[in-house]
Amino acid sequence: MHCVTNRRKENGYKIYENKDFIPYGFTYDHYISYEECDTYGKEYRANMMLKGILLNSEQIEKYSDILTDLSADYNVGGNNLNGVDIESEGYAKDCETLRKNSCRSFSRTKNGFTADINSKKENLLFFSVPFDSGWSATVNGQPVTIEKVNVGFMAVKIPSGDSTVE
Repeated sequence: MHCVTNRRKENGYKIYENKDFIPYGFTYDHYISYEECDTYGKEYRANMMLKGILLNSEQIEKYSDILTDLSADYNVGGNNLNGVDIESEGYAKDCETLRKNSCRSFSRTKNGFTADINSKKENLLFFSVPFDSGWSATVNGQPVTIEKVNVGFMAVKIPSGDSTVE
């Protein structure tokens, strides 16, 4: 993937800054099914997960009222997203889009992490933290289900407005 960096020397060390970063917690507007994702070459799958959260069929049924099918929204035909850039050149733009829908804060605690977000709509909040059945979560103090998404990471459903996830 293409990565824009700033390079400078400081105290005899080369310092690299990745401007195309993705935060730990962010929301998507779209989902993509495992079956649809599998129709693309393996080299495109990571890029596809920048466009839509990867969900299984049960999760699609559960969350299709708050997320839009990526393939329907972009009229996918075969292995072509009809103008949607799944090549590496779209990486920087996708990262920028995801940063706009990200947590205001994310901090580790002794038992996990806490994150704050203001969401314009009810959504799934994705965390690039590996899923494990030992995790539990609350949103605004209420217990929630942690979904295993994107081949092994976590997401929780959040309401519109301000939310704190622990």
